[in-house]
Amino acid sequence: MKILVADRSEESKTTLVSILNNKGHECVIVEDSNEIIGNVYHEAPDIIILDLKLSTPSALSVLQQLKSAPSTRDIPTLLIASTKSKIKLSKGYDYGAYDYLSKPFFEKEVLARLQNIIEIREKMKEFEKLLVRDYLTGLYNRKFFMERFVEDLSWSIMYNEPFSLMMLDIDHFKKINDTYGHGCGDEILKQTANTMLTTLRAQDLLARYGGEEFIILLPNTDIETAAEIGENLRAAMQKHDFRCNQDIKIPVTISIGVTYLTGEEPTSDYIIGQADKALYRAKESGRNRVAVYEEGTDDKN
Repeated sequence: MKILVADRSEESKTTLVSILNNKGHECVIVEDSNEIIGNVYHEAPDIIILDLKLSTPSALSVLQQLKSAPSTRDIPTLLIASTKSKIKLSKGYDYGAYDYLSKPFFEKEVLARLQNIIEIREKMKEFEKLLVRDYLTGLYNRKFFMERFVEDLSWSIMYNEPFSLMMLDIDHFKKINDTYGHGCGDEILKQTANTMLTTLRAQDLLARYGGEEFIILLPNTDIETAAEIGENLRAAMQKHDFRCNQDIKIPVTISIGVTYLTGEEPTSDYIIGQADKALYRAKESGRNRVAVYEEGTDDKN
């Protein structure tokens, strides 16, 4: 598992990290409080360990921000606290911290608390599959995506963070179904989902929107970066070796429409409409390409 350790003390950088590395965990060390949020978005850790002694901004302020953001609130967070930090620790629990570690670090305690988190995460993942996953591809379903989309949109508007959205569909998918059968079409959908998951960043939220159409939420992402991600996705799909029954090779491409949050306060339907218009332009321009929403041009569609 990837674990982000936010602490500037030598004890954490040596003893704690050594304990975690010896058990096969990958550690990312952050010493500056101002860099924690950015590193969480960039590294997408499975667990965060946060020292309560960090300041400017304080560890509790960072924790509060992490737990209020839709894209980071579900990452389990442990606090490093001493026996003298009961008041801060109590506030940490109120803000959503899962557990705490104390110094000096005791290997069995550290590993036991981590194991508790890992077991709970696995149980939650199994439960999640029943509620929010698409039965065929295993991606998030449309209902879950829309709920999360509204939250992320509100967050981005409130804190003036960049926010991008991507819609895409498989080119000529009906022809695949008609030529090779719906069983083959289902297999292409599953392979498409896997290819996109391995290409996208950990923080990107991918869902099946309907049929052969998919939608991707890109939190804290400007339009230039979103367009690059879209192009990487398009190239990965074109390069992938799609097959049905191991012997039928099928060329598969996708068309992508990308949009972003402007200075206004649009609704979720409005932004999805922008991405859909850009997708329409990508398909009308020949398919197998990425189109970024252009105000005025796409509004004529």
